[in-house]
This record gives sequence, C-alpha cells and structure tokens, in this order.
Amino acid sequence: MEATGIIFTALDVDHDDLESWNRWYDLEHLPPNVAMPEIAGGCRYVAPPELHELRLPADPHPGFEAGKGVFVTVYLTAVDPGDAIAAMTVFRDELEAAGRMDGAGRRTVRTGDAMDLRWVMGDPALRLDDRDVPHLGHTGIRVVLRRGGDDDARVAAASAVAVDGVHGVLSCASRFFPGLDLDLYLVSGPTGATTERVRAAAPYPDDVDVVLDAPFDGITPLDYGFVERI
Repeated sequence: MEATGIIFTALDVDHDDLESWNRWYDLEHLPPNVAMPEIAGGCRYVAPPELHELRLPADPHPGFEAGKGVFVTVYLTAVDPGDAIAAMTVFRDELEAAGRMDGAGRRTVRTGDAMDLRWVMGDPALRLDDRDVPHLGHTGIRVVLRRGGDDDARVAAASAVAVDGVHGVLSCASRFFPGLDLDLYLVSGPTGATTERVRAAAPYPDDVDVVLDAPFDGITPLDYGFVERI
C-alpha cells in the first residue's frame, strides 16, 4: 500500500507500570489502528536517557525538552493524512465508548500532527522505487524538525543515505504547524552512534532553522528492556 503521509505523535506516560502500558499499546491499541483502511502501517519508538542526551538544539521544539517526549508513534497513511487523522479521532471515541482505552493511563501528548509526504530518499544500493522507501525495515529513527531549507535538506539526505546504517529519509510537511517540516531518517545499528555519524557526514547548513534533532530507538513489541532505564 502506497503511503501518502504520516501521523506523528510524541507523548509521555504517567503510569505506575510502564511495562503493562507498553503491552497494552502493542497488543490492544496499535493493532486496531493499523487495521484501519486509512492506515498503511505503524511503528513505535522510545528515547531512553542516553538518547535524550544527544538531542539538539539546547532549546528544542516545545514538548521535547529534557526528559519530555519519550515515546513516539508514527503511522503511515494510505489516504490524505488529514482525512486519516480525522478517521482515527472518530475511531478513538468508539474505542473509548467500548471501554477499550482503559489501559491508556494518564498520558500527555507533547505533539500530534498530520503531515504530507513530499519526497523520499533511499539508499541507492537498495534499488528501491520511491513508494518502497516508507516501508523500509529499520531499528530506529532520527527525527529532524525544521523550518525552511528544503533544498538543503535534500542535499543532506542524499549524503546521509551513503552513511552505513541509514536506509532512507522521508520528508514531510506539517498540516497543523504551517512552515514546519519533518525529515525522518530510517536507520539501523546503534541509533545514537548512527545519528552522530550522519550529523558529521551530512550536516544541515547553519541557516536552516533546525528546531529538533533527536534519535529514537524502535520498540520491538513485548521487549521492554528500556523501561528500567527511563
């Protein structure tokens, strides 16, 4: 299924048992959302303290300050992303009415956005079509939120996919925050180390207003070794 956009959500959880909350998310929350006809896929990510230490800049995008924005969910949309998030909002109300959101706990959504997929960049060694790139396997992501600098971002992405462990880049434009763009790097290997290599090999010019540059590990369902470190 071809992706047309993404839904990007960052949140924090005030929960007595993070492991049980993550089990609920993986076993009861993510599956019905991914099964929606508007959704083409979904993955979850986490930033334990060692990845928080790598966040840039010192004063990042609101909601991603030190210790905030620990969990991220990214859904690929199969339709207009605005229509997809509207459908998900209606569906969430149905789940709540059915008592299927009881495991959600106390949570704070730091940011939620519907974003148009504008362009992709894949590792040329993989011989992929553009429509394949959003579905690339990966073990982590690098999230770059910026204002402007699209041409420079394309140049950086072209250099980044030549770096070992970087498989593709998706660039999206926000529907909710005009002028805000997201470059989503799909990576493998140690996420922090890969992020630092890409920053060195494919930097954004100083005149690009990068408001967040943050690595997140992919969450393997039912494997929550990160909980003790949070």
